[in-house]
Amino acid sequence: MKRALSLIIALLMLSASFASCSEKQNDETEKSSSETVAAVAENTDESETVEAAEEKVTDNLPEKDFGGMDFVIYTREITTHSPFLVEEINGEELNDAIYQRNLSVEDRFKVKFSEEMYSDEGKPYTFITAGDNTYSLMNVRCTAANNIAQKGYAFPLSSLEYIDLTKPYWDESITRDINVGDVNYFAIGDANLVAIDFTNILLFNKDILNNLSLDTSLYTLVDEGKWTFDKYGELGSIATVDLNGDGAFDADDQYGMLGAAKYMQCSLVQAADVMYVSKDENNYPVYDMATNEKLISVFEKIFSICNDSGAWYRTNEDSNEAPTYHQMFRENKGLFLTTMFFLVESLRDMESDFGIVPFPKYDEAQGEYITRVSFFDTSIIPVTVPDKDCSSIILEALSCESHNVVIPAYYDICLKSKYARDPDSARMIDIILANRVVDFGDTYFQGTIRDGFFSKLFMYNDKTSLVSTASKYQKSTDKIIEKMNKAFMEIEEN
Repeated sequence: MKRALSLIIALLMLSASFASCSEKQNDETEKSSSETVAAVAENTDESETVEAAEEKVTDNLPEKDFGGMDFVIYTREITTHSPFLVEEINGEELNDAIYQRNLSVEDRFKVKFSEEMYSDEGKPYTFITAGDNTYSLMNVRCTAANNIAQKGYAFPLSSLEYIDLTKPYWDESITRDINVGDVNYFAIGDANLVAIDFTNILLFNKDILNNLSLDTSLYTLVDEGKWTFDKYGELGSIATVDLNGDGAFDADDQYGMLGAAKYMQCSLVQAADVMYVSKDENNYPVYDMATNEKLISVFEKIFSICNDSGAWYRTNEDSNEAPTYHQMFRENKGLFLTTMFFLVESLRDMESDFGIVPFPKYDEAQGEYITRVSFFDTSIIPVTVPDKDCSSIILEALSCESHNVVIPAYYDICLKSKYARDPDSARMIDIILANRVVDFGDTYFQGTIRDGFFSKLFMYNDKTSLVSTASKYQKSTDKIIEKMNKAFMEIEEN
């Protein structure tokens, strides 16, 4: 996923650059900025070109001519970078890269792309069970993908001749996370931009942080492996200030931590290297929340540093966009903001500068920083496709070409920007994307577990009922998981 790093670096730096610049810049500052970028461009253009040539990968697909076959793609309609197709070149880097990718694949294999978008996540299942063979590829919500796969209505990608999940444009680690057992029915690759968009991140307000007069920089803490829950809690508490001096904390004051509970506190769970739903040695899910001692300990720690300290501005807001928290961060009322990559652009009008760090480790003994992907869409090849070989070849080619063309487009945006970049953010993004995870209780079972009760414990300030509440769902969740595991086991055996 190295090219994915370029994508996010560009998005973050473009957004942060907008945030750090204002119309009041004087000529000298503008000249300095221009000279900085010119120097960067001069030093990197040639090396980046060489690097791009070296990193360009091939898919090793055979030459095929599908005779102008109509290749119809189903895509779930959402607000992130979901379309596989764009109508025309318009001068915008990402749009034009997608157009170029699709044209290249169309010409190479002699197919004709079209795309239909739906907001109803149940549509794919309906189409497949009705025997509708309109679609050669489906990009569906993760919950729909799992339901379709366990019914045997999708070809396992790992069993298809022309899909090679060991290629660098597929993310092997996340692909194992989202599947059950050893058969991969679906995968996450460079064509699945939604999985990057929904990667949760931690922004920090540089002005507020500078006022705390740290002995060392936040970036250095990360580099030295000392960015931990305790440090996060300490800084959050120090940054929480009664700005108007009325003795009551409300939306007019400054907080250490901002973010909806289903993103902020829930991101800290996986950051501590623990899951709502564990996996056994054979990659089958196990619901053990009520007895998982580490999870219980992590929950108590998160509650202490966020809720008990008063450093988190507590609301019942649970929308994906979390407008209250984003607005407060924009107004310099929060040191840290939990958000997702695709929402960084909404902070372009923020005057104060901000940076990015990974979520903290549980303690210094933890080996790596771990980042949560809170949701995703994935590509499936339903059993109703007109031509299985054609579908698998095109999916593989699109993924490879995305690695070579679409992902680097974001980096070009960064290079062509007139604003200077933050090299520390680039390093932090490397760390963030190096160890991403997907939790079944956060995705397939999010309605029951994450949104059903876990995030609500923080929203309603209830730290006493994790075990009892998790136990209440034990039988029903065990039944769902047992049914799922049995379905996938039977498919594997056949």
